[in-house]
Amino acid sequence: MKVTVVLGSPRPWSNSERLAMAAAAALTAAGGPPEVFRLNDLRYRGCQGCMACKTGTEYCVVKDDMARVLSSAAGSDFLILATPIYIGDISSQLKAFVDRTFSWYKPGFKDLGYRSRLAPGKKILLVVTQGNEDITLYKEVATFYLGHFETNGFEGASYRAAVGVEDIGALAPQLLESIAELALSL
Repeated sequence: MKVTVVLGSPRPWSNSERLAMAAAAALTAAGGPPEVFRLNDLRYRGCQGCMACKTGTEYCVVKDDMARVLSSAAGSDFLILATPIYIGDISSQLKAFVDRTFSWYKPGFKDLGYRSRLAPGKKILLVVTQGNEDITLYKEVATFYLGHFETNGFEGASYRAAVGVEDIGALAPQLLESIAELALSL
């Protein structure tokens, strides 16, 4: 099974990254290592709205580091996305990735039944952390982004952790265990 991990936090070894890597470790225990992309370490641009992916190619034509991330994610069996909540939404790093997945939609996607170029049946785990202790906040963020990936053939769940702390590494060990169990259940 090919596992791709896309890390949206600008902070290395952040709480969202630690959770994502615990899930990836559980999934790849019997297989090969996951392909991991720390977006903040890459050079890329957001979607340019050029529509080349709808009129001339079947992929995003922007030539930068995000091309490798998109290719890996499109070819994976299991995609893990990790992000902190910043100003009520996913990080800008992960948002740039999400915007570039527009290239996965077929031309005329608004009028089609199944709109994606990707084969259905892929799995996704969206890992979201937040500093606010109230787990009821920002639920719609995970729901919205999972919905986008569902239209591209992914099935899965979100894992939202209200850690209530700003310190990196302040996760309770049971959170790392529970996310590994969730990933395996998918």
